[in-house]
Amino acid sequence: MEMFILGLVLLLLGLIAFQWFYSQRKQKQRLYSALELISSLKKVISYTQKHRGLTATYLQGNSEVRNELLALKQDINAITAPLTDNVLLQQEARWDSYQDHWSRLKDNAETLTVPGSFQQHTHLIETLLYLLEDVAENIEFGGEQQKNPQIHFLWHEFPKVIEFIGQARAIGVAVATKGESTQIDKVKLGYLYEKINTLSSQSFDRLSLLQAGSTLTQIEQAKQACSSLTQTIREQLINVNKVQLESKQYFDLASKTMDQCNTVLDNEINAIKHSYR
Repeated sequence: MEMFILGLVLLLLGLIAFQWFYSQRKQKQRLYSALELISSLKKVISYTQKHRGLTATYLQGNSEVRNELLALKQDINAITAPLTDNVLLQQEARWDSYQDHWSRLKDNAETLTVPGSFQQHTHLIETLLYLLEDVAENIEFGGEQQKNPQIHFLWHEFPKVIEFIGQARAIGVAVATKGESTQIDKVKLGYLYEKINTLSSQSFDRLSLLQAGSTLTQIEQAKQACSSLTQTIREQLINVNKVQLESKQYFDLASKTMDQCNTVLDNEINAIKHSYR
């Protein structure tokens, strides 16, 4: 009788252990899927930001970028097509909003005014940024934030730094293309200058503490790139009336800054993703 009871107890403990390990495995799979989705959404955001910047130069008369714009549309479609059946996105109203908005914007972007194009693209990117935060809640609720409280800024503050750089790229490219900086341009760029300076400083301080996937050298290089960009904005776009800076030179500078920031962010997300393999 005692052996029978012992056997039942062992069986029960075995079932409990199996359920716990199974639950942990499913939890890891769910969090890994959310991180994979975040990586995909980041690519969509990055391509849309570049589409905004190139559209600004096109609408200012630079027709040479049209082939790049067509290629970007294909890149965006290639990333978003597989996401249509994503279980996490099917629950998000913002994904439907993005798809509807992009389907219209990609066909009429070349007919908009410069301010209208900027507004439409920026609204679309804001939708994606909020969607990114919504998806990231799966990770935070999964316990990752409890393990590392610093992690929250990776999908909240830092992507906004990159977006402010993207906005400064689009506005600055338009200013450099027309060769003059109006008072309205200066106010907009001044606002972005302050945002990039403040938020990037806070984010890089946190990244130095987190440092899960990036080296201190990579973080410092991205930080210096942001500093160089804001200095260029202040000295060559804000504190002048006649702009001498070439639009391609500025576009490349801003793009390189965004690429370095995105690389650091990707490294951190990939490091977290690796822990759930």
